[in-house]
Amino acid sequence: MTIGSHLKAALSLSLITANLLLWSLPLAVALAVRLIIPRTRREVARLNSKIYRYAVVFDDWVLKRIVGARWADPCLELDRDEVIVVIANHRSWTDVFLVQSVIARRGPIVKFLCKKELAYIPLFGLICLAFDFPILQRRARGHQSESERRTSDRQRVRDACKTVYRSPAAMLSFAEGTRYSDEKQRSLKSQYRHLLPPRSGGFSAMLAALEPLDPRVVDVTIVYPHQSNFWRFLAGNSGEIQIVASVYSTKTVVERGVESWLEDRWAAKDLVLDRQRVGR
Repeated sequence: MTIGSHLKAALSLSLITANLLLWSLPLAVALAVRLIIPRTRREVARLNSKIYRYAVVFDDWVLKRIVGARWADPCLELDRDEVIVVIANHRSWTDVFLVQSVIARRGPIVKFLCKKELAYIPLFGLICLAFDFPILQRRARGHQSESERRTSDRQRVRDACKTVYRSPAAMLSFAEGTRYSDEKQRSLKSQYRHLLPPRSGGFSAMLAALEPLDPRVVDVTIVYPHQSNFWRFLAGNSGEIQIVASVYSTKTVVERGVESWLEDRWAAKDLVLDRQRVGR
């Protein structure tokens, strides 16, 4: 990367951070009001949704006008008042910005499973609390067994999903559980060339919690023309990104079996990524 590329990445990150800081004040005030006057929860959720979309619009402007990023919008037919579940492959923080753009601009705001470590970062912690993101642990703590940790995390997912009964949202699951890398792919002995094995726990918990709402499931595949981390993306070095999306009914997923359905989708994603010669 050239000095100019690093400067572009630094400017882009500064603008995105400034955008977060700008909206953090009204989010903090809204959170305080919600905690002090619980009956305002629904009104606060509507306000937060507007704030979320304003932030996404500005981020998109930065990514397209400053970074020069290019991606194909799958133009999904979504409703802002519907509840959906979104699954996607995961390479870097770039994925979050892309999913937000293609989902929240037309459909509901996006909530995603948040690792506990992120909740301690001031801005991210505020966002997690304001939008009721489910906060998950990486590993068991203290005398807690791994099985108990997973049970606790599934309960957190179910509790977070209950908030969409009051305020529609898209619940996002990066089913691989972590960002892809060649090293992780080898260590996990993944059967996929460009993906890590999907984990069905969080996705299954979402579907179970939202079953009465019969949400649609949106499967998003993000295709990078060559391997790129978030910094290189902000520097404008990612090339034109393709985003492929398919929509399924919850009934289709459940009848197939959540784990089997995920494996089928991951096999299909791998073929799409392979055709695009990702990472080469």
